[in-house]
Amino acid sequence: MLIERDLRVVTAPNPGFMTGDGTNQYLLGGRRVTLIDAALGVGPNLDALRAELEAFGGVVERILITHIHPDHLGGALELRAALGARLGMHASRRGYGGVDPDWLYQDGDAVRFDGGVLRVVHTPGHESGHCCFYEPERRWLFTGDHVVGQGTVVIAPPNGDMGDYITSLRRLLELPARLLLGAHGPVITDPRAKIQEYIDHRLMRERQVLDSLRAGLRTVPEIVARLYFDVHPALHPVAEKSVQAHLIKLEREGKVRSAGGAFAPANAD
Repeated sequence: MLIERDLRVVTAPNPGFMTGDGTNQYLLGGRRVTLIDAALGVGPNLDALRAELEAFGGVVERILITHIHPDHLGGALELRAALGARLGMHASRRGYGGVDPDWLYQDGDAVRFDGGVLRVVHTPGHESGHCCFYEPERRWLFTGDHVVGQGTVVIAPPNGDMGDYITSLRRLLELPARLLLGAHGPVITDPRAKIQEYIDHRLMRERQVLDSLRAGLRTVPEIVARLYFDVHPALHPVAEKSVQAHLIKLEREGKVRSAGGAFAPANAD
């Protein structure tokens, strides 16, 4: 589907609790295409990508991976082989899952595509090697799973880090983006408002976690039952990971103490 000139999206057929309608895979460029993320390899996803490419005569030259979670990296090797593309990923994740990329990128690197240049923005938090990509001329911001078009994202320790996540959000807030293109959900036309919403939401949850501890709750499941009472029970294990991430951050900051899986405010008797 065409979003703007030289910018298209193919949503992979991998819907679910964690992926929504599926993983958005972005195609950048005119004839020579750069693909952001590779959710699935052979089968319907490859067919959908090929159909989109054939519609405008595009050929994928390179694949960029935002991070190493399966719904972003899972089809990388198969798509690289099927499309004849070169594969890139963040330098810290080289070799993960047996994937040997053709080249590596780091924060601040420039990646040229047919029609512009992407700036690599390393955004640890959701995953330690997570990268966003910013196109300064058209002010496109590709955010992978750091910011998505619908709902929030999971921060799962130990590789997910809530402190890093909030810091990375504040960094994205400084970019004068016009479109925010996340890996799930619709395109966001007011990136700054969405990023600020994410920051505010995480800080609100942090206050709620502290308030729960002050109210006498001591374990992660107890806090989840209080804070996520209106969330489908199937997602409670995911919510537990985010609460744990908040507690780790708060303990690191000296606001919470823990012992034997139980937590308390640092100033509690």
